[in-house]
Amino acid sequence: MYNVLLVDDEPLAIEGLKLMVEWEKYGFRIGGTCENGQEAIRRIRSDSPDLVVTDIRMPVMDGLQLIEEARRTADPSPMFVVTSGYDDFDYALRAMRLGVSNYLTKPVMDDEAEDMLRSLSEELERRRTSRAIGRERQAEKERRALAAALFGGEEERRRALPELERLSEAAQSWIYIHVKAEAGRMPDVRNAALAAEETGCRRYLLEAGDLTPGVVIGAADGRASEEARRFAQELASSLPPESQRCVRLAVGRSAAKPGELRESFESAQEAAGFLFFDSGQTVVFADTADRPLSCDPSALLLADRIAAMTETGSEEEISAEIAEVFERFEAERLLPELIQTFAARVAVRCARICGELGGEPEQTIRSLPSFEHFSGFRDLRETKSRLEKFCLDFRREAARLRERSSGGVQAKVADFLRNRYTETFAIRELAEMFYVNPVYLGQSFARKYGVGISEFVHELRIEEACRLLRESDRSSCAIAEKLGYKAYRHFLKQFEKKTGKKPAEYRAQAFG
Repeated sequence: MYNVLLVDDEPLAIEGLKLMVEWEKYGFRIGGTCENGQEAIRRIRSDSPDLVVTDIRMPVMDGLQLIEEARRTADPSPMFVVTSGYDDFDYALRAMRLGVSNYLTKPVMDDEAEDMLRSLSEELERRRTSRAIGRERQAEKERRALAAALFGGEEERRRALPELERLSEAAQSWIYIHVKAEAGRMPDVRNAALAAEETGCRRYLLEAGDLTPGVVIGAADGRASEEARRFAQELASSLPPESQRCVRLAVGRSAAKPGELRESFESAQEAAGFLFFDSGQTVVFADTADRPLSCDPSALLLADRIAAMTETGSEEEISAEIAEVFERFEAERLLPELIQTFAARVAVRCARICGELGGEPEQTIRSLPSFEHFSGFRDLRETKSRLEKFCLDFRREAARLRERSSGGVQAKVADFLRNRYTETFAIRELAEMFYVNPVYLGQSFARKYGVGISEFVHELRIEEACRLLRESDRSSCAIAEKLGYKAYRHFLKQFEKKTGKKPAEYRAQAFG
């Protein structure tokens, strides 16, 4: 709806305009009334109406003076319609020269008013669209200048200098906010960044290629830090509770000019590192960081020790060693980039061990169940959990490779079954595959592994069933079918035999 201000010193004329004209039919609503031009000027400056319908002859300040003053001081200036009697035609001509293109004679007639409103509505829509395009173009120009100040080279910064100087006049404090968000949450960030008209500050969402998006805030009188807190609150309130942890903010130190935002950017990037150590924290401020993050690269040497333990250590020893290392990382507040490099180095060292044991490094590492999620760590706890799963998975694979390298048909059969345990093979079929006597294979396999071939397969299946119950939401029936059990009761019998629990009890205990 377009906002209309009616100006006339005659109350009956005001009431006539309200009653005789169908304003809402053409998208208008009466936002206020005034008795003279001086009062109207104050309302125009405070309310910014789209249309002013004014009488020409009024006390204090007449309609023509009102139009002249509004053209001179109001931004944006509203459209004007003048009303007058037939004997005021000379005044109406002067109004035309002031840029007023619509004139109504008193008393106002319905048809005349409707034609005028239809025309005005179309013109206002064109103006609104034009202003919106202009604002977006200007905002894009400002975004490019700010991006140049933050990410550009010396030449880009030089070209952006005039626009940055203009922005310096518009706001006297500036701040950069680093945004860590899943791609699906960026529309919420964008909406919160743009919803700032009521605060009077300037907000810009900057998305530069592969760079993590950020928000720049400009405010008057050193209020950038205050506005940054407001933005964080708006963003948190715009997200459903279960999604709030998906968007996290690091607020840099404020700068006096937009050309100095790079320092704010650098402090925000450093502050973002503290989010890595607290999975429950959603906002961190560089001003409150008690100490810098450590960048001691000697911590990377611990990766070799953990990788070596996948060959010689037990599962408990590996888990304890990883827990100790990550406690050190947390205590020292090691840079998140170094911690992620550390995890990658463990994987590289494990791949090297795989090659030394006669395996195919890349294929083996990629085939591990935990490798699929071995990247993009959100925080310290997640990094530790995924690295531990990876090391334990690789420990089992390294044991298999050592066994295979020790030779013997029994080891070859065991290796074959580990890769195809969801299928069913009779001992005679296996004996034919490996060119041995069935009786000899059955007896020698049991001596080497302490269980028969059938029991060996059940152990592999139940071990995988336990993993799936812990790490997926599949039903136990679906798991039994996936593992090759044609009858669920057969799976249930084997599971209870190996674990002493029913599948539902095992899953409940795992998540308890």
